[in-house]
Amino acid sequence: MREDSDTTREREIAARISSLIAGADVELDSVASRLTDLYRQRIPVYDSVAREEVQRNTRAVLDIVVWRVQSDSPSVDESDVTDLVRRWADQTIPLELVAHSIQLGARELFKIIRHNAAEQNLSTAAVDDMQDMMWEWATSYSAAVNTVMQERAVTGAIRRSDLIRQLVESSYVPSSLAGDAQEHGIDLSHPYRVACVVWNDTSKASDARALLRMRCSDGLLEVVDAVIDGRLIALLPVVPERLESDIAIGVGDARQASDARSSYEQAQRALTLATMFGRTGVVDLAALGPLPLLAFADDVAEQIASVHLDPLLVRGATGREILDTVATYLDNDRRVDDTAAALFVHRNTVRNRVARFGDLTGLDIDSTADLVLAWWLLTRDRAQRAALENPVL
Repeated sequence: MREDSDTTREREIAARISSLIAGADVELDSVASRLTDLYRQRIPVYDSVAREEVQRNTRAVLDIVVWRVQSDSPSVDESDVTDLVRRWADQTIPLELVAHSIQLGARELFKIIRHNAAEQNLSTAAVDDMQDMMWEWATSYSAAVNTVMQERAVTGAIRRSDLIRQLVESSYVPSSLAGDAQEHGIDLSHPYRVACVVWNDTSKASDARALLRMRCSDGLLEVVDAVIDGRLIALLPVVPERLESDIAIGVGDARQASDARSSYEQAQRALTLATMFGRTGVVDLAALGPLPLLAFADDVAEQIASVHLDPLLVRGATGREILDTVATYLDNDRRVDDTAAALFVHRNTVRNRVARFGDLTGLDIDSTADLVLAWWLLTRDRAQRAALENPVL
């Protein structure tokens, strides 16, 4: 019974609104025209759409309201405006402006209703009821706009992700590349640097994304990014110096978008090595010094490590202590005092362990060739241990 009573009351209010705007076609044309002028004056994007198209769409919103109050079912139905909103989106009018347009349209329409209600000496309660219904419609239709916005956002994100994947894998269709790139604001003639970040939905990862978007746009071109297979992959129009980040951001060299794969492969290697060695901020292969050398020849490296490091590793904690001391010694450019301070041991302890390292490994770190090999093996060993302790997604 309560539902029937509410429905009856809705119909009564709608019928009253319908009677007050009966024959208001000329006025609605005027309202649509005024709103169109208002939009084009205050919202620059409307200048890119033909005036008559904006006015036609604005009038369509008003017609929907009129049709609803004159129907047998005045209850709100968001689907009334969904198709119209999608058409506005296809015209590249920002949908948040559409929601604003609907609210302004409802306000202007209610001015007509209130004026006619005053002429008919309707009660304040009746006017309030009509106003509540008008705002209920406006709010619901704005919600329909938000629904379409979410649809578009999801669809756009999927299409953007697909395009970036195709670019970094060189799997795009050449004939459709120009159109796809234009849709997502990618200039095929501009060189981009590909950035790669481990994505784990943490605040640090989000901050890194915001940093890239804010600092790596050039005013005309925006950063285009997507999360793909646990990595944030971004096309950067520019990379300014001194970008500070709490996590590692691997970056490749500048290539046109159609050749993004090369830059992406460099960014991946830089990210892997930077993460492995605890580097943070924006890093490319050149900034990592000799560390990229560690990414090559794994089979050979295992064989060399077995020859030189196994004699220490079989000694357990004592052997590991010698390895860590020599690694720290090399980190400190072979300065005994600095190494002793870093390890909280006596200088003679450092000297003795360095000597034992030479005896057991056969590597004389006073020899340039042996020094390079020792650094390479110890740095590689350190990275492997870090990876086991802190696996990277």
